[in-house]
Amino acid sequence: MKIAVIICEYNPMQNGHCYHIAKTAEQTDCDKTVCIMSGNFTQRGEAAVADKYTRATWAIKSGVDLVVELPPQYVLTSAEYFASGAIKIANTIRGDLCLSFGSESGNFDALREIAEYEESPLFKSKLLNALKQGNGYAKSYSMALEDISPDYRDIIGVPNNILAIEYIKAIKKINPDIHAVTVTRTGGGYNDKSCQTTYPSASAIRHALINSSAHTVRSAVPAYVFDYLKDLNSDELTSVNDKLFTLLKYSAESRDLTKIHGVKEGIQNRIIKSLKSCADWQEFFASLTTKRYTDAYLRRTLLNILIDNVFRAEDLLCSPVNYVNILAMGQNGKDLLSAFKCDVKTRSSAISSDDPISVCDSLYSVLRGNFPKSMQIVNK
Repeated sequence: MKIAVIICEYNPMQNGHCYHIAKTAEQTDCDKTVCIMSGNFTQRGEAAVADKYTRATWAIKSGVDLVVELPPQYVLTSAEYFASGAIKIANTIRGDLCLSFGSESGNFDALREIAEYEESPLFKSKLLNALKQGNGYAKSYSMALEDISPDYRDIIGVPNNILAIEYIKAIKKINPDIHAVTVTRTGGGYNDKSCQTTYPSASAIRHALINSSAHTVRSAVPAYVFDYLKDLNSDELTSVNDKLFTLLKYSAESRDLTKIHGVKEGIQNRIIKSLKSCADWQEFFASLTTKRYTDAYLRRTLLNILIDNVFRAEDLLCSPVNYVNILAMGQNGKDLLSAFKCDVKTRSSAISSDDPISVCDSLYSVLRGNFPKSMQIVNK
């Protein structure tokens, strides 16, 4: 059985995502499509606009057969570990696998060349030297890459391309037999805030929702997504950060932050000091921001503190996948449940309460309220 795999977040699902799913079926001629999707929190370190089960049903209605959760220890980290976790989960599926990912460049050969160069000692040496000069990671990465081709700076300046490169590297390390294709992204750019296109970015849609402009996204998303988004209260979304600030203020000081995944270079002292001195989330987050730390890194680190994520880098790369958590299934996805080489969970109660998935679900419930707790069966 030929199975196409899509790694996604769908926060929220928009027309461009539907286009990617349709193009994947066309390009791969697959029998089934499986999505590996982030749970209730995203790689940007944000609470998703809709819970993971709701977003998974959107995927099924858009043509996917099965949706599997990417656990939070892989989501709330850098692109390298996000990609590795997703490919490890894909590798538990029996069948002829093809990974389909979106990219701004659409140039698979260039992405593969960059991926191969990044594995070289020369690149790693140049990256380390740039970091020692006091540059942030993104700038150091760009400086180290210039040696192969100045033209590639534009490619690695976009998050989806960076993830694409990491997918290629992860496939080579985990299972080179996994085939890969890329679908060129269309419409608004990754951080574009305009919804005035056929394919606006998910960022633009979230921006509209936060600014009480849900009506402006009607033509940007499928009808079944808009039915959910139109009822969202912008205050519900904006209050999440205030709740996070209160939870951090209450709990962070009692924890050994040096053991938390992502905490580095004394940032723990800055976090504790700012929690004590700042009155609200906006002031607190502004006090943490420097050119060395991206907003996404800071948000992920703060969430890792709250869920007590102590996974080390080597754990994320080397630990086996013992089970997969199924979020949603379509009419043609039932036979995929037996395709996994590991245990399959279909309800939250089957997952240990101290598992990162369960801990994140509890945190999301505090931030956003209750949501479904078992696999959703969707009859399209």
